[in-house]
Amino acid sequence: MPDLSTHNLADLMVKRRKCLTQLRDLGARQAQLIAAGEMSDLLRLVAAKQQVIVALQGLERQLAPFQEQDPEQRTWESAVARAACAADAEACRQLIGEVMAMEQDGERQMTVRRDEVAGQLRTATSGGRVREAYQANR
Repeated sequence: MPDLSTHNLADLMVKRRKCLTQLRDLGARQAQLIAAGEMSDLLRLVAAKQQVIVALQGLERQLAPFQEQDPEQRTWESAVARAACAADAEACRQLIGEVMAMEQDGERQMTVRRDEVAGQLRTATSGGRVREAYQANR
């Protein structure tokens, strides 16, 4: 049976906030790496992000039983503890919004980058064909 104490809830919310903060920070670094075209570093960063996402998923599973509770029926150690947990919950909502926006922007940046590389490949291929045609006519 899961521990549904408010102390556990508060602890899980602190951990959730830390995970989301890490994701936001990794997302900011990801944007820099995409802009710089540093694909090998980007792949390492994505692997690190995946580990944080797995940890976050575990926290979400642990938090799920609390969603079935009536928040007004919880017994808190103090008003300060309750307010701190509420502040963490609000910060998590904001962080999720930031992370989602970064992910969408990163996807857009990668699409632009992909299209640029495709254009460069087309140009290089066309140049090679022109050179081959010129050499064939010599």
